[in-house]
Amino acid sequence: MTLEVRKVFKVGNSFAVSIPSEWVRQMRLEDQLVQVLRNDQGEIVVKPLYEVTADITPDFVQAVDNFVTEYEDVLRRLADR
Repeated sequence: MTLEVRKVFKVGNSFAVSIPSEWVRQMRLEDQLVQVLRNDQGEIVVKPLYEVTADITPDFVQAVDNFVTEYEDVLRRLADR
């Protein structure tokens, strides 16, 4: 694991964190979609979304993400049954 310390900065109405350009090149992330997850441990995880097919649009990914975020508690209770 490689550690980088970065500052959170404001971009319009949102906030951003830069990713080292070497990492972007190594992981071939330039102009690619990524998933941004917040887990129960208070961590923010950024993961490449490499396997997007023509049937899965960015709008669909956003809709699923919104659904999971909105119904996270219900889905967790169903999974625990």
